[in-house]
Amino acid sequence: MSSKPDPLSRLVRRGRRLLAPLHPRRIHGRLMRIAVRLGYNYVRLWIVGLHPRRILATLRWAHQFRRILRRRRAEPRLTVAVDVSALWEPLTGVGWYLYRLLEHLAERDDVRLRLYGPGFVDKRDVPPPVVELPTGPAIEEVRYVVPENLSFVFYYLAEKLRRIQERLIAADGNQVLFAPNYFLPPWFDRSGGKLVVMIHDLSFLQVPETLRESTRLDLEAHVRSTSRRAARVLTPSATVRGELISSGLVDASRARAVPHGPGSVSIATPASPPDGTPERYVLHVGTLEPRKNLLTLFAAWRILRDRNLDPPPLVLCGRLGWKTETLEREIDNGRREGWLVHHGYLPDEQVAALYHGALLVVLPSIYEGFGLPALEAMAAGAPLLCSDIPVLREVAAEGAAYAPTDQPAAWADRLAELLADHEQRSELARRGRDRSRQFDWRRTAEQTVAVWKEAAASL
Repeated sequence: MSSKPDPLSRLVRRGRRLLAPLHPRRIHGRLMRIAVRLGYNYVRLWIVGLHPRRILATLRWAHQFRRILRRRRAEPRLTVAVDVSALWEPLTGVGWYLYRLLEHLAERDDVRLRLYGPGFVDKRDVPPPVVELPTGPAIEEVRYVVPENLSFVFYYLAEKLRRIQERLIAADGNQVLFAPNYFLPPWFDRSGGKLVVMIHDLSFLQVPETLRESTRLDLEAHVRSTSRRAARVLTPSATVRGELISSGLVDASRARAVPHGPGSVSIATPASPPDGTPERYVLHVGTLEPRKNLLTLFAAWRILRDRNLDPPPLVLCGRLGWKTETLEREIDNGRREGWLVHHGYLPDEQVAALYHGALLVVLPSIYEGFGLPALEAMAAGAPLLCSDIPVLREVAAEGAAYAPTDQPAAWADRLAELLADHEQRSELARRGRDRSRQFDWRRTAEQTVAVWKEAAASL
């Protein structure tokens, strides 16, 4: 004999039947079937986002997002936001300066270096940096990764984060903003930390004719505004610091000269020189552009050939830069005449091999901010002949021989003298090695941190 269900049980079952169609999974499944039937792919993506698991994943991600922001703001160490965009491009002087600086700061326990670059939001259309970012207790790459299992469409959320990048960086509450390449990047605009900027040279003021007009105008506008805002301005040499002060861009109380350490080539293991390198040669390393003054060097080579002195070939190592129409014609002429070789951009190991094998390294620049090839040549034990300008006197000192920038005949005389005198070249190489030991990245890192702390404490 079966008993009838009590009225309460019947009411519960009836309620379940009535509410069953309203269960989130059933609603989600029904909407998905409608979207598929109608072919609305975009609508389908949003309906997928309503799945309970995706909603839960989104809530977890948002909670983690808030925790990360709180942790960053509670960091007890000195926090420094670093623009690392230069590490996403082929590394020239600025890129290697930044990389070596970070490398020697990575193990410190008194600073927190937050690296901001093109990979700030993982949107898949941004390539990785050209070198692996340094790692260590001091380093934090700030990078927002958007999971694919959230309620939001991946590309929509990634683009939204990229649009509010300035606010996200500002929310990290960094005490110092470090701009290693002349001016403040736009994504630091909303941040309230004290700005420290590295100005590598003042070519846009000292030798404006050597730059593209667009580059000159861009530098002039941005460097002036950045210099006004900066709590401290770094330069790689006392020469550039003096130029900054005399130009009125920065007062002496805010300018600090912090020399670079050796370039990456100085620590590279020499490989075989590139194909086409002659057995005996004179070497020039650097981007081929007007302020390198290569036309004076070419004229000196022709003077030596006219004197029947048969100089060894001149080897150029570096990519073509700007305003090079005349220079390219002269390079082609030198190649045809058999006294010039141009290798273009080479890896460090091959550049190191060229330094070690050179009879002489020449640097005839009319202007430099530091002159890294001079330091690389001295560290490699290559005798060095430089243009007689203040910054190269400051960097190379007694480790180089000198010639006036605008006198090809004087360059020819100095080249002939050094190429004919093995003992003089050996003495230059010895003095150059001794001089190069005075430049050290650990010292550069220590002095840079000292400037950051000074800026953070400034009113």
